[in-house]
Amino acid sequence: MLFASGMTRFAHGLVIVAAPGVDGHEGWDAGNDVVHGGPDSLFIAVQQAASGPFSVECVQGPCQPDGKVLVYSGRLTLPQAAIEISDPNESLRLLIPVPNIENQVEVYGDGSDEPDAVTIVLTGEASW
Repeated sequence: MLFASGMTRFAHGLVIVAAPGVDGHEGWDAGNDVVHGGPDSLFIAVQQAASGPFSVECVQGPCQPDGKVLVYSGRLTLPQAAIEISDPNESLRLLIPVPNIENQVEVYGDGSDEPDAVTIVLTGEASW
């Protein structure tokens, strides 16, 4: 099941997946890690605007998207049952209600350092 998707040019080459209003990730080196996970958020390095548009989708798990490789697996503990997918300029801002505050999260991309598309898979305990 698709929760949300979008496509735009991301000026900073960064996708933020977080509880609304959450920010951080000091010490993250995007040159070494495509995804940096925190307890309630993810930072994902993606293709910058000069290289073309970027697309993101968030889907119900379990799911393994065709043609993509797993680049991150972890857990998100949210203060409320909602996540926001955005970029720093808010060229794209998706606010997604989710049924769980505890979620297994997997990020799939093309395996490059700056993917042009990612799929975020959320799997929770509650019935989706």
